[in-house]
This record gives sequence, C-alpha cells and structure tokens, in this order.
Amino acid sequence: MKKLEERIVYYSKQLLLYNDECLNRFMNGMKKEDVLFFEQVKPEFEAITEVARKWKEEAVNWVKEKKPKYIHELQIDSTIQNIEQIILQSFYKDTNKQRFTNLHHSVQYVLDSIISETEKSNKVNF
Repeated sequence: MKKLEERIVYYSKQLLLYNDECLNRFMNGMKKEDVLFFEQVKPEFEAITEVARKWKEEAVNWVKEKKPKYIHELQIDSTIQNIEQIILQSFYKDTNKQRFTNLHHSVQYVLDSIISETEKSNKVNF
C-alpha cells in the first residue's frame, strides 16, 4: 500500500481536477440548460464525493500524524462541505457567481496547501 503522503497527494490532485471541471461547467453555461437530477447531477455528485470521502479519511490521518502548522481538521471538514456545494451549484443557473468562485478558490487553496506541505515535508514531488 502507498504511503500516507502519496495517497493524500493522489486524492488531492484528483479533487483539484474535479474542482476545475465544476468551475468549467459553471463558467461555460452547462448550468443554463435544463438539468436532469438523476441522470446528470446525482452520478457526478456520487463519483466526486466518493473520492472526497477517501481524501478526507487520508487527510484527517495525515493531519493527526504530521501535525502541519497551517492545516487543521476543521479545514478538512469545511473543504468537504465546499466540494459538495460546488458540485451541486455548478449545474444550476441561479447560483451566485461570487459565492461559487469563493468556494472554488477555498477548495483549491486547501488542496494546494496540502500538496505543497506534503511535498515540502518529504522533499519529493509526487
């Protein structure tokens, strides 16, 4: 099994990709079409939240083990909630653009911080 640091970086990079996919969907107007919840939203939500669940488990273990200075368990919980909101809001036309971009940046910041901190502490690029 991979080391904890490798797993946390792997899941963080996957979530960064999903985060950007949601931003692209939001910005490119897919959300303006009629969205079928069970055919479009639910499968996307379930796929991403499955990765997010694995990421959270690894991230919490990593925070407990490594005790990084600027990353805390509360941020992990908030990031999970933000990811869930981003997925859902990326599909709907009545989403506030400022709120959406703030959530996107928040998720990106935490994920980038974890990747950076992990690579710095191991002096290895994954």
